[in-house]
Amino acid sequence: MSTRKSYEAKADAEFKEVQSELSALAARAHKAVAEGRKESERILQAAQSKHDEALHRFELLKRAGEDGWESVKTTFEAAWSELRLALGPQG
Repeated sequence: MSTRKSYEAKADAEFKEVQSELSALAARAHKAVAEGRKESERILQAAQSKHDEALHRFELLKRAGEDGWESVKTTFEAAWSELRLALGPQG
């Protein structure tokens, strides 16, 4: 086999190997995206739940009488803090 043909055959074999590696990398990337999406959805659901709780506590705060307002305020502030924590640094 000539040097040229040998070189081309070797390069062809290496390209086939690299294509296989790229396919494996693409599969891992797709899996990571799917796992990331699941985690993001879980975080979103948790934050939405905290939001709903804080909103409920805020509605109770607005309707509270003078004698119970401070107590309701405390529970609202706790719910608000949990919401802010659920949103993380960007929240």
